[in-house]
Amino acid sequence: MQGRSRGGATATVEPDSGALLYGLVPGDVELVDGYADGLDEPVGPVALVRHGDVAALVSEVPLDVRLGRPEDLLAYRRLLDAIAVTAGVPVLPVRFGTVLANREAVGEALAARHDEYRAALADLDGRVEYVVHARYAERPLLSGILAEQPEAADLYERLRGQPADAALEARIRLGEIVHGAVEHRRASDTGRLVDTLAPYVLAYVPQPPRHEQEAARVAFLVDRSRRADFEAALAELADEWREWATVRLVGPAAAWDFSGPDRAG
Repeated sequence: MQGRSRGGATATVEPDSGALLYGLVPGDVELVDGYADGLDEPVGPVALVRHGDVAALVSEVPLDVRLGRPEDLLAYRRLLDAIAVTAGVPVLPVRFGTVLANREAVGEALAARHDEYRAALADLDGRVEYVVHARYAERPLLSGILAEQPEAADLYERLRGQPADAALEARIRLGEIVHGAVEHRRASDTGRLVDTLAPYVLAYVPQPPRHEQEAARVAFLVDRSRRADFEAALAELADEWREWATVRLVGPAAAWDFSGPDRAG
């Protein structure tokens, strides 16, 4: 996808099919081979439905096809990430699996919120998303908690070598102390991560942990002109944390976490 000119591909939807929506883009873009590969057959090729200054990326999909396989979700994300990052076009994701009756219905949906979508796309122009994941190393994490929590250290020593079903109350108490300490440290480290990267970003969204050893998970919206600065600052922080946490960067990608609570769907 590149260029900005009127015309181009449009979607034709048969009566026993619907129009699967991927995302919204500015109305003057064109589809280019290699940047617009959607879901596999029997889902049709990606095409554009335009209304004013906004266009929808759609594919014809048989109504009896069940969507939601891992490969479907991967293709959906890959398409929108390629448009946003490789082609450099702002894209507003539509909730995965959104199917409208036909292209006329898509056009009506664009018309109903045209100005809102146009403004949202303008806000995302020239910007990409990164997600930073940090995960604690188990041994340094536990050692730090025991050093800071005398009660936990005492319980740990009492329970060492005992069967797993022994001293249940003590094990529960130790678990509570460790859990609270991890939450406290996670909040502190998430704050440190945000403070370090804030000078290089436009917005950020802390995300809930997906693992008990997760130190931080934050999505950042970054202007393309600051990508190198952002990545360098993160690399420096990751080096500081290397003894007790692993830092992983995902992106650049489409602005999945900065497109409104319901995206465009």
